[in-house]
Amino acid sequence: MKEYTTQEILNGISENNSVVVQYIYDRYFQSIRKFIEKFGGGKDDALDVFQEGIIVIYEQVIEAKIKPINNFRTYFFSICKFKWFNMIRDGKFDEFTNVEMEEILPALEYQQSLDNLNSALEKERRVKIYFNGFMELSNTCRMMIRYIAHGWVIEDIADEMGFSVTYTYRKRQQCLDKLVKLVEYKLNKHNTQP
Repeated sequence: MKEYTTQEILNGISENNSVVVQYIYDRYFQSIRKFIEKFGGGKDDALDVFQEGIIVIYEQVIEAKIKPINNFRTYFFSICKFKWFNMIRDGKFDEFTNVEMEEILPALEYQQSLDNLNSALEKERRVKIYFNGFMELSNTCRMMIRYIAHGWVIEDIADEMGFSVTYTYRKRQQCLDKLVKLVEYKLNKHNTQP
């Protein structure tokens, strides 16, 4: 198996290089799985955490918010462990809701990156909420919002969808209002959960 440097791994993640992602999986997944199973999770939980860890690093690299990393393994494990303990702390696994983060965090070796990591995790949480809200819209609303996001003018959207310009203006506003309400509801629901 070809060995990759930390920088090659980061470049591969930023380029969505499937060979590099497979390399990371082959090298590190079993250790992450063992760790998560030790703390009450299963293989599916480990896969979720692994994928979310890759996403966090991808976003940090793309946004140039990642600090220099000497050891990819240590950094990646820190992110995965942090995500798993957050899930436990947030009460998604009842038997571990009393885990004290102060006792666990010092062992994670990522203190220098904690602020960037928290910011990336919060952004990821918000993106998921927006996406889930978007997916609850009708097909017409989803298409319309996609066109808007790609910078289409209202006349082109009306022409593409076979609507009048007046109806398209009204429908666009209805769709955006509905999306905003869904997202606000989901954010409020998430923020009020114990």
